[in-house]
Amino acid sequence: MSALLCALALGLAGCSSAAGDPERRLGPMPAAGSEDPCAAVADCFTRCVCSDIEASLCQDVCDESPEPNGVGGAPAGGTGGAAASGGAASGTGGDPSTGGDAGTGGAPGAGGDPGTGGDVGMGGTGGGVGTGGGGTVPMNLPNLGTLVVLGDSIGDGGGVGPYYYDRLRDSLSARYGAIQYVHRAESGSETRALPGQVQSLPAALPGPVAVAITSGGNDIKEDVVEVALGQDALRIAGMRGNIARALDTLQAPGRFGPGVEVFVFQANIYDPTDGQGNFNSFNCNVSTPVVLPTDDIFLRWNGAIEEEISNHGATLIDLHGVFRLHGMNYPPTWFHSDCTHPNPVGHDQLHRNVYWLITGEQLP
Repeated sequence: MSALLCALALGLAGCSSAAGDPERRLGPMPAAGSEDPCAAVADCFTRCVCSDIEASLCQDVCDESPEPNGVGGAPAGGTGGAAASGGAASGTGGDPSTGGDAGTGGAPGAGGDPGTGGDVGMGGTGGGVGTGGGGTVPMNLPNLGTLVVLGDSIGDGGGVGPYYYDRLRDSLSARYGAIQYVHRAESGSETRALPGQVQSLPAALPGPVAVAITSGGNDIKEDVVEVALGQDALRIAGMRGNIARALDTLQAPGRFGPGVEVFVFQANIYDPTDGQGNFNSFNCNVSTPVVLPTDDIFLRWNGAIEEEISNHGATLIDLHGVFRLHGMNYPPTWFHSDCTHPNPVGHDQLHRNVYWLITGEQLP
């Protein structure tokens, strides 16, 4: 196990050498720079009384490590390490510099300055630190009969309006004429709600049908300890299964009537800290005990989403890439003060990106 994860576990235990409630500390901290960071963690747990985390959590992580000071610092499978899958250039997810960082994933310079109406991220080929999985080529639909909006609070009143989905409905109506609009997104929902949202849709809709989905952010926030320690494989698999079931049902032949075409546009997850992980520096509704770089985390989660997008022939809304370098660390940010939802500029940029993906045209 790497010293980084052991240090994280120390922080989770509230056993910082610089701070902590004396009543929770039963003895002196292990010396800094211990040759065995995991032993230091175990020693810390024996000396601390911490009600918010089990001592076995860190011990389980340590037990998985063949060598406490091993290079790369990941368990054998590389699920949480810095140089295993999802982090270094040799990882399966790709280094941020090649997966679509600010240079290729849609920084303002590449896609047009937001002030001029250009949609940031339109030229991205995988965006942010994603794997480049789902397609980002616009569908160029010549006709449209229905817009369906599914997912979480990004599609249901999150942040400050005008909201992306209202703007998108209006822009698509101006482009195609009168279209039917069906809204089933629900604030606070996780991906496990997606199959139910799909089931609630009408049996018949005028086609073609464009379905815009934003979901996954609440899944990643459900247990930040597991996510930070890289013990989130089961949660990622659950999220992926939820998305797969929803897309399977949406794309079933005749779902909205004989011959009605369905085009799905599924978003990945953005990072309000742009990889820095300093959530506690802002008014975020996610709290972490220590500052931990987040690019590898979003590689794992977005990689799974993008693989399902690719498997189903859907189109990626590269939310991570579009919002890259517009987070809380880069004012003026595109995020609301809650550090979770878009502000009016963010909603407008998302609306422009989805409009481009559907029509192949850029809004003025």
